[in-house]
Amino acid sequence: MSRLDRDGAATARRRREGRPFAGEFFRHPIRVGAVAETTTDCVGGFLDEVRLEGARTVVELGAGSGAITAELARRLPDSSRLLAVEVSPVLTDRLRARCPDVDVACASAFDLPDLLRERDLPAVDLVVCSVPWTVMGEERDRFLSTVRATLSDGGAFSTLLVAHRAREGGAAATWVGRHFADVRSGRVQWTNLPPLCGLHADAA
Repeated sequence: MSRLDRDGAATARRRREGRPFAGEFFRHPIRVGAVAETTTDCVGGFLDEVRLEGARTVVELGAGSGAITAELARRLPDSSRLLAVEVSPVLTDRLRARCPDVDVACASAFDLPDLLRERDLPAVDLVVCSVPWTVMGEERDRFLSTVRATLSDGGAFSTLLVAHRAREGGAAATWVGRHFADVRSGRVQWTNLPPLCGLHADAA
């Protein structure tokens, strides 16, 4: 197969894989929060900023079809526990097929305390989040409070947001600062459309 044929086949495969994600966005735009899966370069840049060292129990919220999940599983040591939570049954099926060795729960982020109890998991060391919580309205603080309650003291929270929402001193940073300490923005990931940026904080 020529390079041109290989590139064409790869492009066609990405388009096929993206259809369920786009379909879920158009059916549930607020719940899904993005029309396409996060790019590989964006995922790598985001996770380069996330505090993975010493993270024994890790939760990913809003895992989608597994763009971040797959790279998280690759980077974490075998001794770590990774729980991926996704509310969409369609995307959950894709996630389980893509990451068969990851513990995947089809559930809401608000179910996280119950999910941890069911698995007898200790307090979480790291929560990685792609849930579009900034558009939750009155549920926003309840969401952040739920996440904070599951984290160990000294744990970390990293959320991936549309870049203009993740700026330091902005509304999202202020909301996170009500529940966490040392809120800081990461680098803008221009390889994604729209550009995304990480917002990172600690559980004091």
